[in-house]
Amino acid sequence: MELEEQQILTATSEEERPQRAKRRPTWMSDFEVTSIEDPITHFALFSESDPTTFESDVKEEKWRTTMDDEIDSIERNDTWELCDLPDGHNTIGVKWVFKTKLKENGEVDKYKARLVAKGYKQQYGVDYTEVFSPVARNDTIRLVVALAAQNAWPIFQLDVKSTFLHGYLEEQVFIDQPTGYVKIGNENKVYKLKKALYGLKQAPRAWYSHIESYFIKAGFTKCPYEHSLFVKSGEKGKLLIACLYIDDLMFTGNCTVMFDEFKKSMMNEFEMTDLGMMHYFLGIEIVQSESGIFLSQKKYVGEILKRFHMHDCNSANTPVECGFKLCKDHEEKKINSTLYKQIVGSLMYLTATRPDIMYSVSLISRYMENPTEMHLLAVKRILRYLQGTREFGLFYKKGEKSNLLGFTDTDYAGDQDMI
Repeated sequence: MELEEQQILTATSEEERPQRAKRRPTWMSDFEVTSIEDPITHFALFSESDPTTFESDVKEEKWRTTMDDEIDSIERNDTWELCDLPDGHNTIGVKWVFKTKLKENGEVDKYKARLVAKGYKQQYGVDYTEVFSPVARNDTIRLVVALAAQNAWPIFQLDVKSTFLHGYLEEQVFIDQPTGYVKIGNENKVYKLKKALYGLKQAPRAWYSHIESYFIKAGFTKCPYEHSLFVKSGEKGKLLIACLYIDDLMFTGNCTVMFDEFKKSMMNEFEMTDLGMMHYFLGIEIVQSESGIFLSQKKYVGEILKRFHMHDCNSANTPVECGFKLCKDHEEKKINSTLYKQIVGSLMYLTATRPDIMYSVSLISRYMENPTEMHLLAVKRILRYLQGTREFGLFYKKGEKSNLLGFTDTDYAGDQDMI
């Protein structure tokens, strides 16, 4: 009987079966997926992909070499020590993360392997406590640049290598031996971390605590309102200002002797790269000239327009249409909120050097929860404005007086949602 039933079911035509409505998967709405225009482009994306696990492609010499370099860097930094796991303690797993870094023209720059801890397995109060680590705000960075331009000071840049490996840990943290580098004869032992490892929740804080301690010992004073800004005063009005954003460090002042001493001291304490005069900082292009300092994000503007398929659009003269008002219209047709948030988030970062779009971006950011076609038109208006103003930026003129100015919005009836 069971066989007959199976034969009947098998013989049942497709038309006789109940049809389930087919819907496009929600993940297909992701921009990166729908942006693939043709099969050739699709296969090109996977022509030389990064390994996702140790077992995948790491047998190739190019990956094995960079993994060896990572282990050498960790051991040279005295990050861990091999030991038996104490009773009552658990280990945190580690994994390899691989990345192919490209040049601006798309050619391979270098292959990078990073050993990271599985921080998601850490327990609060056991493996970590405090995790907050301050970074410099955009307005602080602009202030330092403005002071340098006003006084005709040069701005220099240093980059810290393997940043988080420099921070000392306060907690006892044990990790497994990394795959591919298990010590023969000590397979059952684990590593006790002396310093932080990438992936640990407290790694950024441990790094900041270390470099903050260094600055204080070196005679710097920490700004009480911006904990990533440090100032050192010398004889006869000599001054050095350092601003830190994780592993990127910019510094300026009026004494070349202090510059040289500072760089030498930093390189003795940390493994660093001297980048010379600052040209690029956190995605901001910097041009230092005799007349002043110019900040822009021209390249980033191009990336935004291309990412959201607006690189061939017509330009607009203003970021907001004159007299145009936005409001929460619940009857208007809704749009993809994920795409809307991606565009708004990208524009928010652009305001670091574009105060001309500050108001318009602030306006559209009020409607990220339930955006409509009307809100999308306002967003596209900003993108069209950027199309014609890619070269715009901030220029700090040499010798210009530093007057403090304030502005306010007097359009009291501008908020339609308050009516």
